[in-house]
Amino acid sequence: MNKKVLIALTTAFLLTACVSNSSKENDPNYDSGGKAKPVKVTQTARGAQLTSDERLLFDSGKAEIKQDGMVYIDRVANILKNKTKANVLVEGHTDNVGGATLNQQLSVRRANAVKEALVKQGVAAARIQAQGLGLSKPVADNNTPEGRQANRRTDIIVLGESVDAIGGASLSDQLNQGLERFLKGANEIMKNVFGG
Repeated sequence: MNKKVLIALTTAFLLTACVSNSSKENDPNYDSGGKAKPVKVTQTARGAQLTSDERLLFDSGKAEIKQDGMVYIDRVANILKNKTKANVLVEGHTDNVGGATLNQQLSVRRANAVKEALVKQGVAAARIQAQGLGLSKPVADNNTPEGRQANRRTDIIVLGESVDAIGGASLSDQLNQGLERFLKGANEIMKNVFGG
């Protein structure tokens, strides 16, 4: 198969997965335009918390960060390098599918993968602690597919920092813009390959 066609088909698949539909209108994981929110930003007692959706970062059962997840990693690294000097805690979480030991190991590997990716982007390793919490801290009911999806996540806590100090309400918008730039680039590849 021609390399350009393979790239185009892969890109088309990725773009198709991102297409919005009416069932997403009431889903809190999607914005009003039906676009997936790549990250949730909240203020907690521990600091500013950035929560990634595992669909963005990892394939099911895997700990290698997907290419489209690097948009999120790049944005977080820029924030950590340019907006704060606070230490960071990366927490990996899983749903309850599979055994507790397997989920604990997966959550540790995912937290370490995020830490390593941030370090590769220039964030000092000494600032980042990674830990896996397995299935011990669910945020939703594991008896539903939606609940299990919500529980498969990676939290990045900028310890002692406020959401306002690292970008306020616009932080989520900035992360969305990064993801949109990635998807736009993929769309341009398709146009070049197919001449559209």
